[in-house]
Amino acid sequence: MCGIFGYVGEEREIGSEVLEALRTLEYRGYDSWGVAVGVDGRIGVEKRTGKIAGAHVDFPPSPIAFGHTRWATHGGVTHANAHPHLDCDGRLAVIHNGIVENFRPLRDSLLARGHRFVSETDSEVIAHLLEDALPQADGDLAAALSAVVGRLEGLNAVIAMDVRSGTLAAAKNVSPLVVGEGNRGASIASDGLALQGHADRVLYLEDHHLVRLSPDGITLYDRRSMSELSADFAPLVLQSGETGLGAFPHFMAKEMAEQPDVLERLVRDATGQIEDLAAAIRDSYGAFLVGCGTASYAALTGAYLFSRIAARHVNFTVGSEFKYHEHFLTDSSLVIALSQSGETVDIIEAMLAARRRGARLGALVNVPRSTLDRMVDLRVHLGAGPEQCVLSTKAYTAKVAVLLMTAHALAGSPEKGKEEVLAAAAGLQEMLSDAWVAQVREVARRIHREEHLFVIGRGLAFPTALEAALKIKEVSYIHAEGFAGGELKHGVIALVAPGTPCVVYAPSDETRADILSGAMELKSRGGYMIGVGPEPDPVFDVHLPTPDVGDAAPLVNALPAQMLGYHAALLRGNDPDKPRNLAKSVTVK
Repeated sequence: MCGIFGYVGEEREIGSEVLEALRTLEYRGYDSWGVAVGVDGRIGVEKRTGKIAGAHVDFPPSPIAFGHTRWATHGGVTHANAHPHLDCDGRLAVIHNGIVENFRPLRDSLLARGHRFVSETDSEVIAHLLEDALPQADGDLAAALSAVVGRLEGLNAVIAMDVRSGTLAAAKNVSPLVVGEGNRGASIASDGLALQGHADRVLYLEDHHLVRLSPDGITLYDRRSMSELSADFAPLVLQSGETGLGAFPHFMAKEMAEQPDVLERLVRDATGQIEDLAAAIRDSYGAFLVGCGTASYAALTGAYLFSRIAARHVNFTVGSEFKYHEHFLTDSSLVIALSQSGETVDIIEAMLAARRRGARLGALVNVPRSTLDRMVDLRVHLGAGPEQCVLSTKAYTAKVAVLLMTAHALAGSPEKGKEEVLAAAAGLQEMLSDAWVAQVREVARRIHREEHLFVIGRGLAFPTALEAALKIKEVSYIHAEGFAGGELKHGVIALVAPGTPCVVYAPSDETRADILSGAMELKSRGGYMIGVGPEPDPVFDVHLPTPDVGDAAPLVNALPAQMLGYHAALLRGNDPDKPRNLAKSVTVK
């Protein structure tokens, strides 16, 4: 979640460069930020709550600095709780992503020894633990950090600064860190995107690593033994795709518009990986799809597609719940994780649990060289390009497209799968016309002041209804819930009052008659009916048309909810790219 960037090297106006690097990590989500720079043997700190926006920092040139964007877990959104955190003497500073699960006993012990705390965070204990450990390590920051991280419980990434030696040291447990090497110095970040312009080569830290960044260069150690390791640097390769807004007002608008190209690119480039994934499912004795949030609804859609197209049962489990179901895994099982970032902590934990059981691991992942990408046996790279809006749009459709084509490959009809995805891409392009978007904008105008909204679907459209509700509520803040259409009489219909917006997914398949019957029940209770599908119906108060693309319907049906949520958010004065309280990559539990 937190954005991290650090630098050691030539003396330069590094404070402002750190702030600019943090701007590239804003998509991760945050509520405060801070920068620390070595200044005349002391650590100068500038930190604030809120967004970086037009902020600037004023530090003299320095050879060492780091910065952090915080998403609050322990302690409120305050200046004191923002990172970096310093030790009592102001020699050491720490930035941290994760949660120190045993911070209370550590803090109590430090307080008893006279340490002074100025924040409510769990992170500050690390700075004071380092303060105690440094003399015992003969002033070696790397050795001191090795001792300290061994005492921390939980999933964490820590970077420490010693201003006297001009050194950074870093270690991680699951939470990602990437080290960069460039002509002017060494850098480190939570995402390789922030290293652009600072590094030519990168090293992805593993959990047993500890790294020192000093004026003499980069040294890699085994974290427990502190024996030196050879560092296997690779060229810095960022996701292809334009990271600027271009002519678009928001990244969400840009990324919705990119979906047709993403689908076409998958058909063109991913055939080999999809065939390998289909073969792995065929050879497994029990295949499982896991995902969190939007990825979980893509995975659930996949379970329907494999049943419908390939007559194959593929299990689905929410990523955060998977470890409670791991007991049935064997060395014949296949576990396939879906993730945009490849860094979602619940997904990484699920895959580690599966590995302990001997299962084969696969992934649908958008970020090459991410933690998930590096740990699995086979993968399909989504190739959606950088997704900088916190909400996932194009990565979701990419995941569903891969699952659709994999189901067809498993059924022996790979060309049909490609044809369906290309038909969906063409349909999405038509839907992105000004006229169609104007229809959605008018619906958004009608509903944007409502407090509640409900979405129903059946069969293949049921996971789409869940994803639609998620997309609307996380960007517009309208309370939205998705339901299976057949569940209305089992309690849901009690929530519908006169004027309540109800989105009805009505594709041209075997579910249409049943879902229209449910729509009539909602309308009879006063619901305002928003129909989504190829054909209108008298029960709809308004109809948002979608092309009839058969089993690829989830691909075109995603856009109406994305667009509806986006325009409702604008009408409500929300920032669609950075919804409150949300982070792009959930790297803490």
